[in-house]
Amino acid sequence: MVLWLTGTNGTGIGQFKIPHSVTVDPFGRVWVADRDNKRIQVFDKVTGEWLGSWSSCFSEDGPYSVRFTANYKYLIVAQLNINRLAILAAPPVGSIGDCFMVSTVQLADETKPHLVDVDMKSGAVYVAEIGAQQVQKYIPLSWFPTT
Repeated sequence: MVLWLTGTNGTGIGQFKIPHSVTVDPFGRVWVADRDNKRIQVFDKVTGEWLGSWSSCFSEDGPYSVRFTANYKYLIVAQLNINRLAILAAPPVGSIGDCFMVSTVQLADETKPHLVDVDMKSGAVYVAEIGAQQVQKYIPLSWFPTT
């Protein structure tokens, strides 16, 4: 049974060009990596209402995969074409606001990070790389801000 459905092909609010990854935060928001529109769109998980979008952090390459860190303070975003992981500050409950890039992890040339997942117990970040044909595990303490 479908509870809500959003999206058609396009660039407008609630439209997508290759929706590529989805994650949910503990505040009832659904975050969708809208890859070819170079943005993340956010929806209410109960109603499907559009809550906002972020595009300012993705001028160079769209988001391929998006996941929250174990403490839900940051989002990890894989950017395949520039071989990078972006660490974005998660907004508090309420307004989605503007995208704020806290840090980046530049990966080796041609690794092509495609999917990201986070172990919610240990905080470890796993990255599937289609160029390098490998999976890497990162321990977040070495590259997340401590505040």
